[in-house]
Amino acid sequence: MAKKGFLEGYKTYDTTDGFGHAGQWRSAFHERMSKEEATEVLQSQELTPYQLLGLTTGATKTEIKKAFRKLIAEWHPDHNQHRTAEAEEMSKKIIAAYSLLTS
Repeated sequence: MAKKGFLEGYKTYDTTDGFGHAGQWRSAFHERMSKEEATEVLQSQELTPYQLLGLTTGATKTEIKKAFRKLIAEWHPDHNQHRTAEAEEMSKKIIAAYSLLTS
């Protein structure tokens, strides 16, 4: 009997109708917000990136990553369908703060 592949039996999606191909999705996933974009997003924000993530100045990369993951899970638009616009805005700010602190 032949060994089954990892994705065998899973539904695969046809992305030829304008949703891009798997390579595009993969590269988009790994792209980061640029420093300029992050600065622009946080321009109207009164808090520093550290304060936005609930950290003290000089936090380690591990602490930054942990705070980012906690906040992005809390503010993800899928978890806040009753306030999608607010969740999207907060998610952008969290991603911008993380991008600035880890670049």
